[in-house]
Amino acid sequence: MPEIRLTMTAEARTVLSDLLRLIAPAAARVAVRRARIPADDEDVTGYWTGALEAHASEEARLLASAFATAKGDPAVILLRNEAQALGFLRAISSVRLALRELVFNDIPDSRLEASEDLDDESLPAEKRHALACYACFGLLQQSLVAQLSPESMD
Repeated sequence: MPEIRLTMTAEARTVLSDLLRLIAPAAARVAVRRARIPADDEDVTGYWTGALEAHASEEARLLASAFATAKGDPAVILLRNEAQALGFLRAISSVRLALRELVFNDIPDSRLEASEDLDDESLPAEKRHALACYACFGLLQQSLVAQLSPESMD
């Protein structure tokens, strides 16, 4: 059974949970934009856009709730099955993509993924906080991918 281990304080988990709740609508919009839903048929486009936004928002809400209610030291979130783990992985990915597009659009991917090079006092506090979240969610992504598909990490 996949799990997410959170070796962070309860306060840090609360901050991440709050961030997830705040960014969920933006992450859902980014997911829709990245999906490139064809605009040929207005009804179909509206249906798929609404469904994708609702699905992405719900996954982010579930992930935020899991962070907020995680117990233990380290806190462990046990995922019931692969489907739930994939939902969490999608939510984490959506948040990272939203941060990428909305906060770090001026930074090349290669530099952003080596985020330790960026973390300095010259960045505004909000951007440093977003960078820490981006890096944390990246580690969670790697952990889930390694559990779901260990051969992909070789």
